[in-house]
Amino acid sequence: MTLATLLDTYRIEVSLYNGFISKAFTQDLSNNYILAEQERSFVVDSAFLRIFISWETFLENAFVNYLIGESSTSGRSPIKYVSPQDAKHAYDMLIGTQHYVDWSNPEIIRRLSKLYFDKGDPIYQVLSSIQSSLFDLKTIRNAAAHLSLTTSHQLDSLASRILNKPCTSITVSNFILSIDPNGTGNTTILSNYLSLLDAAAFEIATWA
Repeated sequence: MTLATLLDTYRIEVSLYNGFISKAFTQDLSNNYILAEQERSFVVDSAFLRIFISWETFLENAFVNYLIGESSTSGRSPIKYVSPQDAKHAYDMLIGTQHYVDWSNPEIIRRLSKLYFDKGDPIYQVLSSIQSSLFDLKTIRNAAAHLSLTTSHQLDSLASRILNKPCTSITVSNFILSIDPNGTGNTTILSNYLSLLDAAAFEIATWA
């Protein structure tokens, strides 16, 4: 797929899963939620995980596209230090002797960018500018995927920092659907994170 198609696919998937979250909070004529709180929380957690996977998939495929010589939507191609035979070869090179590449870890991807592209462009600078937020998103992902004492404490710590108040045993859904006190307007934490990811994906795909 081209970079344009990758970007379109990512945006379509995010819109779809965001729609699932909205539907989870549908109310009846008496303004009561149709789904119970536990069910709503399950939908939000699941949708968030799918959104995060969509971001990882976009990042991985965009990286590979540039490795095999594809151009951005503006027609620019990065200077590469390697010449993989095809997409599969590029994936194999990235994995190396490991079992997989952790696309959720921006520091790892930044290192790979510097190894394979001149100055790490176009991936390195984009991830560098949002690295802190990407680690925050990974913390949320971990809590949504496998809630444990460790992930719960990490989520509480993140929520306390972002919401500017002590948080204990906060759920993923309650946190990401809270109004972001550091945002502009009446926007949720999830909405602001999604805007950040969308801007990053756009910048990677349209690199000029």
